[in-house]
Amino acid sequence: MIQIKDWLYHLNSFGDFNLLWIFFIENLLLIVLSVFVGLIIEFQNTVFNKKDFKWIFSTLVCNTLVTFIGFKLFILNYIQLSFEFSIPSFLVDLLWITLAMDFLMFVFHYFIHKLKWFYTLHKHHHLHIETNVYSLYVLHPIETLVFGTLWLIVIMLFDFNFYSLSIYLILNLTYGILGHLKVDVFPKFWSKNSLTKWISTTTFHNHHHKDEEKNFGFYFTFWDKIFKTYK
Repeated sequence: MIQIKDWLYHLNSFGDFNLLWIFFIENLLLIVLSVFVGLIIEFQNTVFNKKDFKWIFSTLVCNTLVTFIGFKLFILNYIQLSFEFSIPSFLVDLLWITLAMDFLMFVFHYFIHKLKWFYTLHKHHHLHIETNVYSLYVLHPIETLVFGTLWLIVIMLFDFNFYSLSIYLILNLTYGILGHLKVDVFPKFWSKNSLTKWISTTTFHNHHHKDEEKNFGFYFTFWDKIFKTYK
């Protein structure tokens, strides 16, 4: 447990320039992994549009900066993490960070559609009415940085379990990929079952790209049901 914390502090000794490159490569590999998953699930739909390159690259750069800033905040003790693993704390922290981020992203996503000056930034993402895995990364830099800032604020305000945050980031990427596919990988019963209907599906987010007044949530459907924006 302690070895991971020591390794993170050792990583800081590489220097800021090298860290930026390390985090750039890390985030690039995540994009490559996303595309690889898209190709496996829906090969014909995973088509790269050259017009999207600048947006995807800017998202890569912004995600690199957010990773770097988050790392430095950890080194400076502005972000404090627990490296002791216990199932109760792991599950509680995972649920808490997922709910908190989903609500904040729901609110941000809602207002980015309602504020005309802000929507001019978000409209690039909605040029993808028929989505694929590349759509996940077609974002204006300001959007990406706001999402990243929300993330950093939450993990600065509360002391989370390191392993909970790690799994959350994996879930976040997974849902980002699945939400922008054309093929819904969730079983048909998912949106009707009393236990699973609160968790969003590919179809849930696809509806948002076709009807921009509905389905602003990311991981869960209940925010939209509470605020009457569910479809």
